[in-house]
Amino acid sequence: MTLYSPDTTWIALLGGGFSGSVLAGGSVFQFDLWNMGTKRLPIQVLVTGKRAGVMAEVGTAMAVLLVTGCRTEREMDGITSSGLDWELSFGGDADAALKSGAKVFREVMMAAGKATGEWALNESGKRLAQFIMNDLGVVQPGRQFNLLPTPLSVSAGAGIFYEWQKLNVLDGEIGWNYISPKYAVENRSGSVYMRMKDIPVKDGTTIHLGFGVDEWLSIDPDIKWTQTPSGPRIGRSKLHIECAVYGGELYQDHNRNGSPGINLSQLLPSGRSETGMFTVTQTSEVKKSGKLTVYPRIFKFGNYPYWSADDTMTVHVDDDGRFVKVDGSSGYRD
Repeated sequence: MTLYSPDTTWIALLGGGFSGSVLAGGSVFQFDLWNMGTKRLPIQVLVTGKRAGVMAEVGTAMAVLLVTGCRTEREMDGITSSGLDWELSFGGDADAALKSGAKVFREVMMAAGKATGEWALNESGKRLAQFIMNDLGVVQPGRQFNLLPTPLSVSAGAGIFYEWQKLNVLDGEIGWNYISPKYAVENRSGSVYMRMKDIPVKDGTTIHLGFGVDEWLSIDPDIKWTQTPSGPRIGRSKLHIECAVYGGELYQDHNRNGSPGINLSQLLPSGRSETGMFTVTQTSEVKKSGKLTVYPRIFKFGNYPYWSADDTMTVHVDDDGRFVKVDGSSGYRD
């Protein structure tokens, strides 16, 4: 008797060029999880483990995440697993067991390489789910998830071994507990552009970007902004630059078909918010015609951040305080 039910089965791939990505070392993985039934939009999840590791070269290790027994994202949030040691589970025959389904895996890999997400909704994705559940027989009744190495991983002498795994739907604060974004700035056409990646929120989420001023002799103040016709939307607190996130990257607005990143030269400073031991003081001070050392932050609310960058950047400002040039490398920083 098969356990396969499309409406309660979800599947995702992890690997170079596909829908998932390794984000925080070997113990945190992010997936786009697709339903085999009627739902047509992915759910983004994190799988964390106290002992984990893809034992293969970066870019060659592939894995499949299979979630069963769950109709909604709420039902799968927080599922735990004691892990799956393939070499032990199959008595040392994990390689042979997985290679028996190599044709199915190859079909899925080819489909996944062409269009992210479509592979999960077509027949090859369904065949892969049925193969894992029926032929490998690793799935039991009830809510659970399994993270499985593909034949590509196994043939490279690799395996994926986990203990004390947990699956969480990427929502609220869970992502910020495990993942820190990275940012890059560059000079382009007379303006300063910033990109950010590995932002741990769902596609379409609005985040509150801001900038702190690096000062040695006081608690770092945050820059206040005023709305400009061409710039991004500024929040009510004046500290928040309202941006969107798609695919873990920063966008200036909710147009995912546009280019990722934000033109910092379109921002107009209007003052500072300076935090003391017991007070918050709003000032109209703006650095003009010189250099300013700043770092990006993502605010949860008010001046309370989810995340602040460790690396600072030095920007040149004009007579109005706008960022017009940035010093240093254009590579990603923490």
